This record gives sequence, C-alpha cells and structure tokens, in this order.
Amino acid sequence: MQMTNGNNEKLGMVEFSHNASLPEGGKGKRRTPTWCEVWVDFTQNTTIHGLRFVWMQHAFLARKLLWLVLVMGCACVMSYQIIDRIIYYYDYPVTVNVNVNFNKTLLFPSITICNQNSFRATRAAELGRYRLLEAMFTGREELNTSVLDHFNASDVTLDELYLSVAHDKHDLIVDCQWQNMKCGPENFTEILTDHGVCFTFNSNHGQPLYVLSTGAEYGLKLTLNVEQYEYMPGPHDAAGVKMLLHDSKEFPGVAELGLAMPTGTHAYVGIQVVQIENLPEPHGDCASQSSPYYQDYSYDNCQMACLTGLLEDTCGCRNHFMPHTLGAPPICTLEQYYGCYMKVIDELKQRVREDCACPVPCDFLIFDPALSFATTSVFATDRLLAAAWRSGDLGERYLAAMETTQRMERIKLSRFQALERDAQLRLHNLSDVMLRGVKDTIERAEVTLGEVSNATHSVWDRKHYLYRWQAYHVQKNFIRARDAMDERTFDYLAMGFQEIGNLTASRIWALADPNVTSPGAREALYLTVVTSLHAKMDLCDRALDNYTQLYSAYFNGTPIFRYKFVRELRNDNVFVTPTHLLHTALNHNSYALKYGARLGTDIERFRDTLARFVQLATQAFDNGTVDTEDMYHADVQFMWRGRRYLHSKSTFDEECIEYPLRVLEDRMTSFERLLRNYDDIMTESLRNIVSLKASLADLEDSILTRLNHSMRLASDYFTVGNLSKLEIARELTSQNIYVGISDLKVFFQSLRSRGQKVYDNWDKIAEATNAIWQVVIDDEDMLEYYTYKNMTHFLRNATEVAMENREVFNDYRQEFDFRFLIGSSDSLFLKSLQDLMSDMEGYLQTSVIGTDFIRENFLQLDVFYREKSYEQITQQIGYDEFALLCDIGGSMGLFVGASVLSIGELIDLFLHHSVYRFTHRDA
Repeated sequence: MQMTNGNNEKLGMVEFSHNASLPEGGKGKRRTPTWCEVWVDFTQNTTIHGLRFVWMQHAFLARKLLWLVLVMGCACVMSYQIIDRIIYYYDYPVTVNVNVNFNKTLLFPSITICNQNSFRATRAAELGRYRLLEAMFTGREELNTSVLDHFNASDVTLDELYLSVAHDKHDLIVDCQWQNMKCGPENFTEILTDHGVCFTFNSNHGQPLYVLSTGAEYGLKLTLNVEQYEYMPGPHDAAGVKMLLHDSKEFPGVAELGLAMPTGTHAYVGIQVVQIENLPEPHGDCASQSSPYYQDYSYDNCQMACLTGLLEDTCGCRNHFMPHTLGAPPICTLEQYYGCYMKVIDELKQRVREDCACPVPCDFLIFDPALSFATTSVFATDRLLAAAWRSGDLGERYLAAMETTQRMERIKLSRFQALERDAQLRLHNLSDVMLRGVKDTIERAEVTLGEVSNATHSVWDRKHYLYRWQAYHVQKNFIRARDAMDERTFDYLAMGFQEIGNLTASRIWALADPNVTSPGAREALYLTVVTSLHAKMDLCDRALDNYTQLYSAYFNGTPIFRYKFVRELRNDNVFVTPTHLLHTALNHNSYALKYGARLGTDIERFRDTLARFVQLATQAFDNGTVDTEDMYHADVQFMWRGRRYLHSKSTFDEECIEYPLRVLEDRMTSFERLLRNYDDIMTESLRNIVSLKASLADLEDSILTRLNHSMRLASDYFTVGNLSKLEIARELTSQNIYVGISDLKVFFQSLRSRGQKVYDNWDKIAEATNAIWQVVIDDEDMLEYYTYKNMTHFLRNATEVAMENREVFNDYRQEFDFRFLIGSSDSLFLKSLQDLMSDMEGYLQTSVIGTDFIRENFLQLDVFYREKSYEQITQQIGYDEFALLCDIGGSMGLFVGASVLSIGELIDLFLHHSVYRFTHRDA
C-alpha cells in the first residue's frame, strides 16, 4: 500500500513503504518492518473508522486519547450486540403463525360419553356384587385377600367387574340424530376408559365423519337417560354424563378431561377445531415414538403406554383401560389391584412424569368446545314423559331399581329400619297407655261419677220430699184452716159493710121519725136493727177467736188441722212443721209485724162501731130522737173501720199466712235449681267421659288395629322380605291411615280438653254438692225431724261436710286426671309416625314417573361446529444464519464503520505480514 507524498504531507502522516526498510546511509539488505510499523501503516489506510486518528503522527496526545476512548467504546458496544445476537441464534427461536382456514367439510371429532355412575344397582344385586362394589368404593374398610375371599372375588378381573354391571348403551341412548338422520346405540362403540365403561361415537373403527355446515342441525343430537334410579356406590358420585371430544387416534382420558353435564338440561356444545404443527429439534421439541401399544403417536398414548410398562414390571398386570398387545399384559384381578396396583400407582404416576420421555406430537388436532346450557323445556319434558309412559318396561325397571337400591343401600335401609322400629316402639307404648291406662281410668271415672251422682241425688230426693211434705203440711194444716175461717167468719165480717152501714143508719133515722107513730112498727123496726147488729157483733167475736187461734198457731207452730202427707203418720206432722218459718212469718217485715198484730184490734174496733149503732138505735127507739152529729160520726167510723179491717185482713193473709208457703216453694225452686246445676255439671262430665270412651273404642277398632297391621307388614319387610317397600309405602300412606291419624290427633286433643273440663268440673261438682248439703244441713225447720228420725248424716256440721267433700273430690280429681295420662306418648308416636310416613311419601313421589323423574334422569345434548373454519397454528424458525450475519454486519457498520470487507482487511494484514516475515526472514 502506498500513498503519494502529497497526500502524506496533507494528512500529516509518516511516509512509509517497503523501500524505506533499507538501512540508513546506503545500500544493503532490506529491513523487515515491525508489527508496530505495519499496524501504524494499516491504521492509516484501513476502512475502519477512527483508527487512523489514534496513531496519527504529530497529533496532540489529548486528541489521540479522545479518539482511543471513542474507538474502544464503539468496539465494546459492537461486541456486546454481536455476542447477544449469536446467543439468540443458538436459542433457536421460533415464530408461531395463526391462520384461519375455511374448508367445505370439517372432520367431526370422536365423542366419548360416560355415565357419571359406573354401575347398575339391579345388575350388581343380581350378580351378588353390590356389597363388593360398596366395599370397594365407600372406603369403610381396607380390602385385602380375606375380604375379597369373603366376596369370592379375588380372581375377578377389573374388566369383568366393570363390564358385568355397567349401564347398557341401549338404555342410555334414548334418541340419536346425526345431521337430521336417525341413529342409535348401534352407532356407538363400547369402550373401557379411566371413567369406566363408556360409549364412543365416530370411533376409529369405521370411516371418519365430516360435517358440511355449522349449527345443531348438522351435528349430533342425543337424548340420554342416565338411569339415576340405578345409581349405587362407585368411583364417581355426580349425576349426569361426562363427555370428551377427541381425535379418534387418541386415548380418551374422560376422567381428567371430560366435560360434566347434569340432568334436566339441554347442553349445546359448539366445537372449534385447531390444527397444531410443531417444529422438531433444535427449534422445537416435537417428536413421535413407536410403541407396541399404539399405532398413532400422541402424548396421552405415550404416557399411558409408559405407565402400562411400569405396571407390568411392578405388578405383572394393567388396569382395564390401559393399552395392550394381544392381551398382554393381562388385566389385574381384584387381588392384584388391591394387593399391588393401589399401593404403587401414585409412585408410578410420579415416575411417568419424571422418567418417561413423551414429546409433544409434531402434528395433531385440538377440538375446543364452547359449552352452554338451557333448562329442559316443558314441551320437551312432556314429550319425554309421554315416551317414558309408552315404554312400559321403563316403569317396571324403574320400580325394580328403586326396590333394589332401597334394600341394598345401607343408609337408606338403616334409615327405614330405624324409622320403622321407632314407630313400632312408640305405637306399642301408646297402645299400652291408651288401651290400659286411659281406658281403665275412663271406665273407673264413669263408675265413680255415677256413684257420686246417685249419692247426691239420694240426699236431694230425701230433702226435696221433706220440702214437699212441709209445703203440704203448711198448706193443709195452716193455710187451709185460714181458708175455713174465711168461709165462716172473716169474709162475712166485712161483707157489704157499706150497705150494712147505710141500712143501719136509715133504720135508726126511721126510729126517730115522728111520722112513724105505730108502736108495733117501731118495735119491730128496733128489734130488726138491734138483732142484725148483735149478729154482726157475734160474728166479730167469733172472727176474733179465729184470728187468735190462727195467730197462735203460727206463733207457736201448732197445726190447726191434721191432714197427713202421703203415707206419713199424722203424728209426724209436728216434727216437720216449719216452726221457725211460721213464727218468722209474723214479723219477717214491717207489714207482717204491723198488720199481723193489728188485725185483732181492727176486729174489736169494728165491733165497737157496731155497739155504737146499737146505742144510737136504742136512743132513737126510747126517745124518738137521734143526735145528728153522733150519727154522722158513727157512720163514718163504721165505714173507716170496715175498710181498715179489710186492708189488715188482706195484708195479714199475704204477709203472714201465705208467706211460709211461698218461702217453702222458693226453697224448693232454689233446691231444684241446685239439682239442675249439679246435674248439668255432672252431665257435662259424664258426656265428656262417655265421648272419650266411645272415641277410644272407635280408635281401637279402626286406626290402632290398622296401624298395628301396617307395622307388622313393615316389620315383615325386614324379617321375611316377602313385601316390597312400595307396598309398605302405599299401606302407610293410605287414606285410611291419614284419616285415622287425624282421628288420633282429635282424640288426643279431646282427651286433654275434655280431661281439663272433667278435671275442673270436680271442683264444680264439689261446690254443687256442698251447696245441696248446706241447704239440707242448715235448714233449722227440719232439725227437729232430723233428730226425731235420727238422721245423723243430716245433723253434721256443714263446714265439716264441705271440707270432707272437697277432700274426697280432690282425690277423685287427681285420680281421674286425663290430661297427663298420655304424657308425651302421643307426640312421640305422631312424630315418629310422621317421619316414617314422610319417608314413605318421598319414596312414593320418587316412584312416580313424572316431571321430576325426567329432570333427574334425562338430558339432551347437541354437538356441532359453531364455525365453518379452523385455526392452523404453525411453528416456524424465527432466526436463521442470514439474519445473524445481517445483524453482525449492521452492528459493525453502525458502531465502527466496518463491513465484511474490513474483516477481510484485518485477516489480510495478519496473513500477509506473517507470510512476508516468514519469506524474508533471511533478507
């Protein structure tokens, strides 16, 4: 490389060439330039920017240092970026392309459907494997050889167990439509999966299916019956189905990847297919492996094959859903399953995750579901219900399954048995209380009430008889005497006294009339007047004697007449005479006191007026004159005393003579009222007791007999086993039982309410009885008769009798207290029976194929493509060699102004100078 002097001088550079290598001062051998000289010469001519300023001659040191810093800084940045790009290149980055493609047809996935419950209860019971499966999946005890031998199941293989008691696809698949064409169970392939026995549509055993369009009409429509009534203990507890969309080449891992769908819904599964293309190493990790267990590689197939191999090495068998080659390895027996498989499976799964190399497939499909639900419509429910009714065998199978599950499920059986035993015990206790305690107490209470009533009636009858005797005695032997006196004296005494007074006065005036001159006529007139007046005066004397006798009879209680009462002796009248009452009649009030004593005086004064008329008549006869004033006063006084006598007589009769009879009649009326009150109380008590007795007899003949019969049938269900639970349920929930329970409740309520009335009535009976006894004992007008007849029970103290009666009746009240005879036996029995009947009602409700049955067992499923496109996800190399060189060249040009040729210059410098020094080392 050479440059002109002009240029050198212009740039301020040192002129250098190979000729300048000669020794100073003359000719001789050429001198080989040093590396430093060569480098300086290179820096002045290279295309790399900045180097020439670092080794520029005659430049300031500061300028050189500045350029050195700049060159080194850019070189570092360039080196960092180049190294980073090289590292990135060896990371083998990839890019992912997502393309949305449209096809006229799309591959429909395989659909594997599994019942959430793996076993059928009726089939398991028929084969005698229900208890075995229950022991396997309830976890109550650890299964070992002895337990398996107990079930005679040690050599039973898993596939045999699952297949023998699995749900049948003909029962599961009620209706099937593929693109609006009829399909059925025959289009499904039975397969053993990790979820049990399942059924696959569009399996790899036939031609793959394609869809022409999107929407439910161009997909698969299913109506499924999960037979929840057949459910029993198993590996899964949910109700419904599990569905998995998968490539037909892949193992259907339903247990882990399946979609759960409940009953009573219409599920819509819209599919979006995704195609995945991965890169192999070094840019990716996709690969495929060959295995004797599968033809098409997938990640799940690989892992399952690896796990199968480990199990074969460890236990010498495999699970029923694992792959095999011509049956090898064999499926585990239950003895191997529990003796080895269950003990090592977790450890082996961990080894699979750690040791088994299962790369991602380079090309595979993913079916991405979008799930939505709708409640099954009323129309669809009615349609399914009608179809269920048309299928008579469904109802029979349903009832048979219910009966089997009720007998085989320990919880249900134990609950039913506990309810039956409790109701049986409560019924026995209640019957014992009702038919012994209550019935006996009611009958004794009825007898006791009758005896008490008879005893009280006997007392009342005796006293009422005495009342009637007294009333008769007073009426006949006292008042009847007054009546006789009235007829003879009292009524005639004042009869026509006004006419008598006027007649007497006119005759007296006639005697004084001077015109009457005939002596004979005057004498005859005088004798007539005086005779009539003396006759009336004599009547007054006899009336006064009668009054005195009558007053004395009442005052002393001495009867005037001697009438006898019925068959009683006349001499006994004196002992029943109400002496005190008769005496009281004369002074019981102011009228009796006043007019009873005044009547005699009024008779005497009436007689005195008659005597005054006699004097005036004699004066007129003898003298022929009459004092007008005396005559006037005598006439007025006669009239006044006649009226006074009549008033006193009527008052005496009303207030004195008839008063005892009225009192006795009032006493009898009051006494009769006491008896009516007593009888009302007693009748009410007896009516309550008789009603309870009749109700109890009716219950004994009806509901108690029916309940005992029903309980015997329920007991036979467990001991004999000749009846179904449905028959027991119908018997226990019959209308007769409900009516009988209602009658029982009414009886218990009536027993307490009527018992309360009877309980309260004992106090009322005591009060009513004491009221009767008090009247009997406190009647002072009968004490003489009681004493005469030695009626000691009537001569007792009324207070003592009342206390004695209260004590007796209180004992009766406590002895015949119906309220607490039942105690809590009725509520305990009714609660127990109600629990049993509620259980039976629930069983009956579940036994009816109705709307609830459809919702609990049926579901509808539509599987379809929601879009007629699919995503294609492809991995591509994201950074190749050319991109690396471009990034390196860019960094060199950006930071140091170099290029690929600059690298060539550096290489040329070192190679050329090294060769030159080697070839000219002897020069």
